[in-house]
Amino acid sequence: MLRKKCNRFVLLLIAELLLILLLIPGCFRKEEVVFSVVGEDIGQSVVSMDTYKIFSSEMFSLEPAVYQVRVQTRLSEGKSLYTELKYDNANFNAVKTNGVTIFSGCEYTDFEVYVSDTVSNAYMQCYFYGSDTNDLLQLDIYKTAIGNRLLVFMVIIGMAILDGMLLLRKGILEQRVTKKQQIVLWTLTAGVLLAYFPYLTDYFSLGADSLFHLERVANLKETLMNGTSLPVRIQDRWLYEHGYAVSFFYGDLCLFVPALLMLIGFPLMTAYKMFVFVVMAATAAVAYHCFKKCVKNEYAALFGSMIYLLAPYRIFNVYSRWAVGEYTAMIFLPMVCCGLYLLYTENVESQDYKKHKWYVIWGLAAILQCHIITTELVGISILLVCLLFWKKTFRKQTFLQLTLAAGLTLLVTAWYWLPMVYMLGSDAYIFQALPQTKMQSRGLWFASIFQLLPNKGSAQNGMVQCEPVHIGVGAFMLLVVYPVWKFLAKKKDGICTFLAAGSAVTIIISTRYFPWDGIMEIPVIGYVISAMQFPSRWMIVATVLAAMFAAFFFEKVIMESGTLGKAFLACVAAITVVCAVYHVNDVAFESGAVYLYEEENMGTISVGNGEYMLQEVALSELRYHEPVAEEGLEWSGYKKKGTHITISLANTSGKVRYLEVPLMGYKGYGIKTEKTGADIPVIAAERGSHGDLRIEVPAGYEGTIQIAYEGLALFKAAEVVSLVTLLAMAGWYIYMERRKVQEGKKNG
Repeated sequence: MLRKKCNRFVLLLIAELLLILLLIPGCFRKEEVVFSVVGEDIGQSVVSMDTYKIFSSEMFSLEPAVYQVRVQTRLSEGKSLYTELKYDNANFNAVKTNGVTIFSGCEYTDFEVYVSDTVSNAYMQCYFYGSDTNDLLQLDIYKTAIGNRLLVFMVIIGMAILDGMLLLRKGILEQRVTKKQQIVLWTLTAGVLLAYFPYLTDYFSLGADSLFHLERVANLKETLMNGTSLPVRIQDRWLYEHGYAVSFFYGDLCLFVPALLMLIGFPLMTAYKMFVFVVMAATAAVAYHCFKKCVKNEYAALFGSMIYLLAPYRIFNVYSRWAVGEYTAMIFLPMVCCGLYLLYTENVESQDYKKHKWYVIWGLAAILQCHIITTELVGISILLVCLLFWKKTFRKQTFLQLTLAAGLTLLVTAWYWLPMVYMLGSDAYIFQALPQTKMQSRGLWFASIFQLLPNKGSAQNGMVQCEPVHIGVGAFMLLVVYPVWKFLAKKKDGICTFLAAGSAVTIIISTRYFPWDGIMEIPVIGYVISAMQFPSRWMIVATVLAAMFAAFFFEKVIMESGTLGKAFLACVAAITVVCAVYHVNDVAFESGAVYLYEEENMGTISVGNGEYMLQEVALSELRYHEPVAEEGLEWSGYKKKGTHITISLANTSGKVRYLEVPLMGYKGYGIKTEKTGADIPVIAAERGSHGDLRIEVPAGYEGTIQIAYEGLALFKAAEVVSLVTLLAMAGWYIYMERRKVQEGKKNG
């Protein structure tokens, strides 16, 4: 019987593979023109209004597929063009697309149109604002293979889910998957879906930093499409295609998930929502695994991970603040907590003791590449733990493992932090000139800690529509009851006491009653503290400590208390779920529905305060523009693809002349030319207007040059260090596993 079931599963896998092979050729189908119009034909169908002109094309039909609209324009300064695909059809939402505004200087724009049902009377409509009809050179619509790629991807995902369910069923029937494991799996799945509820729609809502992070995703995708080498340092499309060094200072590692989904063909909104689901699932899985590793009890780990997954502050970060860096970093916080707990509590002589440091290494490495401020908070917290438990810290094995963890983390992430440190010291950026705002007034009111029903939040003070910056009512109840339980039970429990105290302390220091302004007056320490911006960020640490405390407290109560204690925990669990239901429901129904399919619709300047721009650059003065040459320097054959420029130059002046190109003048750009020797163009020391990259062209030079971001030798060295470290770690792991196998054979 078992062999028959295995054979059936193998046949299913073969059938799935054959189906995928049949679908793959469609991913490479040639593009097909379904509509085209050139500038000469546009003027005949234009209607003039008071302040603009409208062009409406002839109607055409569209089959279900993904199309790409390509627009070529020639718009001078101060002119713009808005174009969109429209249709008159009874089928609701059959065409998923947004209109796109094209600004002066942008010569070429393309965007996707997702058609889910046959549309027989579609047409293009263009609005000319201050521009003439001859400014639109050509407009084409192509039927692409993107729809086929999406189909293949969704079929693969569907098959993976089906196969996973069959394997789970097989494990249950063979009693390899226990009842506890089933309860854990389905409870975590329900928790993930509950936390994800606001995005179980065909739209989403925007938050405080939404446009900035959506730009990060969209521009990372564009940068990858332009063939930029990895790791990405400068994202191409920002700031009227001048490029932005956001990747130096804000890690992109997790954002490769939505960026790659966009490369497959998913619209920006869908790719981001899929990314959020991955984050939710990863948060639940990592928290459960780490807590179970510590408490050694499935239900206790489940209880703690649900407290963490449904924490109001975490959900608030996802949907209201759109704090992408923080909520992705929160995936890995339990790893650091788990590693430290095991290093400080496990027997140093055990065979597995040395393995515990890997939780700290991978957790810290991931957090660093998600969010610098969270890294700072975690680093301070680890330092305090080391000082508080100094006797255990300086045990030979513990100190050695902590030192190895710190060193290996720095080596693994050298490719990221070393270039960032260099860039910070080599240039002046806008964030370095921003005034240090007093933090104390930005702290929480105590009232917000007692907020019973968390909502979307729109105010930082008082209780009405207060932002839900707290650990949750359920977790707070546990903290309040714990001292009473400890007193009545007369139990000494160091880890519960430490975690409860740590959570309470971090809650207190997140308020406006902690003397933050006084601390900011202390040299060096004050500068480091000011980078946190808001005391409420300490809720990141408070949330994970409270969740870990909940897991340990659950295990103690279940093991040592009677019916009353278990009833209390059930009440806490119910309150946690009810509050989460209220929270996500409020987010879903009180937020405005937004449909965002094309990143082009967002523009290129949603940079917040523009923290990573050079101080000499004024955002308001940036525009799309061609190269600007001094008198006597001629250029031709100009081509620009992202931050890569090809241009032919001829200096006929007899003197050195300068060329300014539309690239932000960050350090690390290089020039390639077919000529060699000293008399070739180089990057000038001084930047041009608005911080543009400036090229020094020697007298008499004539030839073609290529300008691209290459980075510095230091960056390449850092990348090699990280790569060698990873390879060495992988080699060591393989060696140790083989050694175990050999020893097992000898002993066996």
